[in-house]
Order: sequence, then C-alpha cells, then structure tokens
Amino acid sequence: MEASAAQLTGSFASELKDLFFIRTRLCLWLGVVFFSLFALLDFICWREFFPLFFIYRLSFVLILLIFLRLLSYRGIRPYARFIMSSAMLLGTLTISLMTIKLGGFSSDYYVGILLMIAGGFSALPFKVSQALVLGGAMFLVYGLTTFIGTNPFQEKDAIYLVNNSFFFLSIIAVTTVQCFDDIQTQLKSLQSKKNLRNLHHELRNFTHDLEILIEKRLESLEESELKFRDLYNNILDLVILIDREGLVYMVNQQGAAILDESPDTLEGKMLADFLNPRDWQYFIFEIMPQLSTGASLAGAQMQMQTALGRTIEVELGGNRVDMPDKGECYQLIFRDITDTKRMEKQLLESTLLIDSSRQAAIFGLARLAECRHEDTGAHLVRIRTYTRILAMELAQNPDLQHIITNSFIEDLCLSSVLHDIGKVGIPDSILLKPGKLSEREFEIMKQHCEYGSIALSSAEKASESVSFLKMGQEISSFHHERWDGKGYPNGLAYLEIPLSARIVTLADVYDALTSSRTYKPAYNHEQAKQIIVEDSGRRFDPTIVNAFLRKEQEFKNSRKQLLLQARTGDT
Repeated sequence: MEASAAQLTGSFASELKDLFFIRTRLCLWLGVVFFSLFALLDFICWREFFPLFFIYRLSFVLILLIFLRLLSYRGIRPYARFIMSSAMLLGTLTISLMTIKLGGFSSDYYVGILLMIAGGFSALPFKVSQALVLGGAMFLVYGLTTFIGTNPFQEKDAIYLVNNSFFFLSIIAVTTVQCFDDIQTQLKSLQSKKNLRNLHHELRNFTHDLEILIEKRLESLEESELKFRDLYNNILDLVILIDREGLVYMVNQQGAAILDESPDTLEGKMLADFLNPRDWQYFIFEIMPQLSTGASLAGAQMQMQTALGRTIEVELGGNRVDMPDKGECYQLIFRDITDTKRMEKQLLESTLLIDSSRQAAIFGLARLAECRHEDTGAHLVRIRTYTRILAMELAQNPDLQHIITNSFIEDLCLSSVLHDIGKVGIPDSILLKPGKLSEREFEIMKQHCEYGSIALSSAEKASESVSFLKMGQEISSFHHERWDGKGYPNGLAYLEIPLSARIVTLADVYDALTSSRTYKPAYNHEQAKQIIVEDSGRRFDPTIVNAFLRKEQEFKNSRKQLLLQARTGDT
C-alpha cells in the first residue's frame, strides 16, 4: 500500500508542488496578519513586555514578508517547502522567546505554536514523514530555547514541561494523521480528475469518428432499409429507428445487446417498454417535438430498463428521417454512459470528503481554542445540535423563510462552534476562576467577543469561501447581546442583533444551564426552560423562545442522547 501511495504521489508531484506553493503563500499571509493581530493581546495582558514583544513580532513579520517576496520569483518556487518550514521554525523560536519572559514552561503562550501546527499542517499537503520531522523540530526549538532561557530550571518547570510536551506531541500526532488523510484525499481527487479527463477525451474522439462514419454511410448509400441495416450493424451504440408512435422498426445487432435483446425480439416493441414513465413523458413532450421540426438532438440523458431488469444510464442523440414507405421516423442513438456516471459519482463523493475534512479541521480548531476547558468537545457538539434544532424550526416561520435557507442553516451550524474562539486571548486566571469575577476581570472577559471577531474577520479577508466565516464573526461578536439592549459588547437591541447570534445565544445559555460548572450544579430541563421563558423579551428574542418551546421535547431527547454518548466515550 505504501509503495502504491508513493507511486501515486510521484504521478502528481507537479500538481502537489503547485498546490503547496499556493497554500504556502496563503499561510505566510495569514502569519503576517495573525502575528500582527496578536500584538493586541500582548498590549492588553502583558503591557510591561509589549515593546519587546512588539519588536519580536515585527521582526518575524518582516521575515515573512521577505519570504513572500522571494516566492514571487519563479526560480525560488521549488523551495516553497523549505521556506514554509523555516517560517514555522522561526515562528516557534519567536513565541518561545516570549514564553521565557512570561515564566518559561508555565506560560500559556506556547499555545500559539500549537495553533501554527494545527493551522499549517491542516492547510499544507505535507507527507507523514515531513509532518513528523517538522513537528518534532518545532518541539525541539520550543523545548531547548525555553530550557536554556529558564534560569534556574526548577522542579515545577519540569512538571510544566511534561504537561506541555503531552499537548505538543498530541497535536503533532493528530495533525500528522490529518496530513495523511488530506494527502490521500487529494491524490484520489487528482486521480479521479485525470481519469475523467481521459475518458472525456476518448468519448470526444469516439463521437467524432462516429459522426464521420455516419456521414460517409449516408452519402454513399441510397435512402433504403439496406443503408440503415448496414450502418447499424457496425455501430457499438444502440441505434434504433422508430415511428411517431414510438414503435421500433429497426435496431442494430450490436446495440440490441445493450438492452439484453436481439434485433428480432426488439423490433416491433414500443420504446416506452424500456423507459420509466417519467423519461417516456420527457421523450414524448420534449424530444419528439424538437425532432419533428428537423432539428438534431444531442446530449439528452435518461435511464433505460433492459429486458433482464438492469438499469443503465444513456446519452441520447438523434434526428428526423423521412422513410419512403413509412413516412416521418426518428433515428435515435443511445450511448451507454453508466460507467461515466459511476465515475462522476465517485468524483462527487471525493469532493464531499474534502469538504468533510474541512469541517473536521474547523471543529478541531474550535476545540483547540477552548482546550483549557474540560468539557469543550461535548459542549461544541451540543451547541451545534441545539442550534440546528432551532434553525430548522425557525425555517418554517413565513417571515424568516427567505433568510433561513439550507445554506444558512449549514453555515450557522458550522460557525456556531466558533462562538467562543476569542477566549484564547483570555488569561487562565480569569477564564478558569471558580468564583465570581471582579469588575475588572469581567471587563477583560468581555473582550473575548472582540478577539474572536478580529480573528475571524482576518481569516474571512484571506479566504475565498467566506459565508460561514462572516457568520462566525457575527456570532462571536454578538452572542452576549440581549434582546432588551442590556448586553455587551455594543448594547444592541431587538433586530439590531444578527439572527445568527440570537439563535446561538439561546442554544449557548440552554447548554450552560443544563451543564455542571465549578460554581454550580447542572439544572434539569424544566428549570432551564423556566429561566429561558422568564427572560423572553428581555434576554432572548421571543420568536426564538417560542421555537424552543415547540421543540423542547427534541431538546430534551438530544440532551439525553448526547450525555449518554459522552458517558460511553468516557468509559
């Protein structure tokens, strides 16, 4: 299997290099944006080190810009992999120097390196060996730099090192598996596209040759049954002659076998015997009127049922033929495209697999952003489930049907898990505090809305597919706004709050109420329902509360099922 994979990789080495170059430029630009953007975090949380950290970040950003400039030269493009690896190692060194100033191995700033690994490895088509080597090198740069800079190195530093190493190596392992899956998916997609292009080329050549053959036959033979018999019996496709009622007069020897028939048994039957009712109606009311005008037909597709019950996909072409003894007839050519359709289906499945991998990467990024919480994964699954239930119910509302389309629902469910991604910028001392936050701490906590909005806004500008990122930005910014205007960060009220944020707000509060926290036990469904109903028109949009009440049984059932799944996973 490894030899086959290596051979397949070699067959598409040029395509993979081109893909790596394109994604390297994208990753470098994202590095420029995010390294600059996180200077805000330095200013807010570690103002005393801000000038030094700003110099670190500015130096690294300038290096990235130099790399981008180098990649604009065609002769440098083959070294894109080396440049990208160097950038990631330099980024690791930069963050490691910051961690030394913030306590060494006890600093959470090393999470920035994990974000680089998760983002870079999920976007770049690394081989497994390349991902392992680069990930190991980044770990060594972090470990050695921080170890050298920690003086003296104490027992507590060793404990933090072991803890950080566990997360570091876990991320490397997970992203390496993702790299393997992504490269295999990419190779299969490239192979499918190549096969489809070859098949289309062969079909075009065959069609061209077939048309030339038919024209020569028609020019050389008189308009008689003999010319049709001679022509049909030398064509592999199914070629038949029917009258205006659909009765089969003539059929070629080779083509009859496609319908598991012989010419003798097929002649005299109705074409309708081999078509399903829907395709027969399409033939009678669409195709025959077109042919009767003298226009040619090409490219029509339908299904046929053979005498043995097989279903085949066919492509239909034809034209009108005036027979001396039968009057107006229609000459039809049915080409079996079952294998082509099967290949198109496989290609579509490959495309869907790529999209599924992208969603899994987004969900993994959301989990990484909240990795300091114990219940993060289950929380994100529940938020997504409750959000879908509400959106599906609200889609039945006539006033919202033009907004809540199928694509809106998919984007909403995909982006709902990013609602608290800004908490990556909140210090542990505040985020994980078991007691009530002070006024100053709460003001810092509220800034996670802005952090998430800024991060997703930057990603949106650098992406060609922005629908879910734009919605994620809305949700991250406004999921703490209240219907009565007393929320934060902007104090929006009523319909000023985006619909996506209003939906996720209720889903998030319901999950928070029914989940245990360090400062409270989990409420049951009835208690949570009572709190939500009491806050209808104050904290929540009444329309969404009504949708929640109509679907409360589905909320209860989903909550129980997800809790059972979580317990089963724990055991």
